Amino acid sequence: MSISLTRKKVRKAVEKRDLFAAQGVRAIDDIDKTINLFMARLREWYSLHFPELDDLVREHRDYATLVYEIGLRENYAKDKLLKLGFSEGKASRIIEAARKSMGADITEFDIKPIQTLAGIILQLYRLRADIAQYIEEVMREVAPNITALVGPLLGARLISLAGGLDELARLPASTIQVLGAEKALFRALRTGGKPPKHGVIFQYPEIHRAPRWQRGKIARALAGKLAIAARVDAFTGEYIGDQLKEALKKRIEEIKKLYAKPPKRKREEKPRREKPRRRKGKRKR
Repeated sequence: MSISLTRKKVRKAVEKRDLFAAQGVRAIDDIDKTINLFMARLREWYSLHFPELDDLVREHRDYATLVYEIGLRENYAKDKLLKLGFSEGKASRIIEAARKSMGADITEFDIKPIQTLAGIILQLYRLRADIAQYIEEVMREVAPNITALVGPLLGARLISLAGGLDELARLPASTIQVLGAEKALFRALRTGGKPPKHGVIFQYPEIHRAPRWQRGKIARALAGKLAIAARVDAFTGEYIGDQLKEALKKRIEEIKKLYAKPPKRKREEKPRREKPRRRKGKRKR
């Protein structure tokens, strides 16, 4: 009786909290899209004044920081760039580019809205970090085994795609393996093509760093452990994350040893083309 009540309490607490983590990861996706959209506008706008900076600083956050903190091209100085964390070499290249820039001269009035946009982008980065921290804390509480295997963000993404922790726990490993790749799966079923070997779990470092011929096998091994982790997190609350992680690590090492070399591609035999027969008849003179 007491075990049954404990399970009910665990499930009741988890069912609500896991959805907060799922909403959090969706919010991060929205923030990422917004940052990319705003950064495209910021780079295009600021490039009217300092076009050379676009190629010199490819990291979005660094670019937005320079626009927000320094602004006008003539304000670039080595001490300011070093204070912002740029190396001496990079700082020298930026200052040289600013000095020789082909961009238009603008006023403080012109730069103000550009800096405001850069400030909003930096605020979005801070918001993203806060939400990521929140997701980590929630995931360690409601899905510690999944978090131990793939980390809080990927774990929350899987919960989001499944519709909740309880729903994820009811899925077979084969479905977990391709979560997030539904379009590719349906297209393969419709056209008779090859089905995807992995979905969103491709973000797992051991999969996306692995050679292509090992990825499907590692994805299958990870999905199997995730299926166990989800069921334990949803229905018992017991922590077995370390054991699952160790077992997965051993399996990945086995895969890397057994399939170190790429498989030989089978040569497809091309059908022989028959030569057209000449019709018997009189030759033309």
